Amino acid sequence: MTEDEFKYLHILIIDDEAFMRKLIERTLGDIGIGIISQAANGREGLSLLQSAKSKVDLVICDLEMPEMNGFDFVKQVRNSTDERFDSEVPILILTGHADEETVRGAANLGINGYLVKPISRKSLEGRILKSIKTSAAKN
Repeated sequence: MTEDEFKYLHILIIDDEAFMRKLIERTLGDIGIGIISQAANGREGLSLLQSAKSKVDLVICDLEMPEMNGFDFVKQVRNSTDERFDSEVPILILTGHADEETVRGAANLGINGYLVKPISRKSLEGRILKSIKTSAAKN
């Protein structure tokens, strides 16, 4: 994927920590991502998916959040029949937990990747590329 292609991607960040959302937004901007949306929890993220003016190409979602956590968000998206968004949208989980049980639980829900905080630009860019390519290959 070229820098020009990155600028057309729309990525949704879902995290309850404003500082973390800002950090991820800045890193995505450095990578060249053109459209970035943000939500403070899974419920807001689901609402943004449903009302987005442009197709969301990838979601980066924290696991532990109030109102609707990352596990519940992924379940809602993957089991949705809502035609306003793609239920197969690539989802990267971002969390501070690297234990095997948490990783396996998230993977069983149908996520496309897993990043442990703190993240680096290189790891984030690699996961984005892998998720987008895998998603494109399915379609």
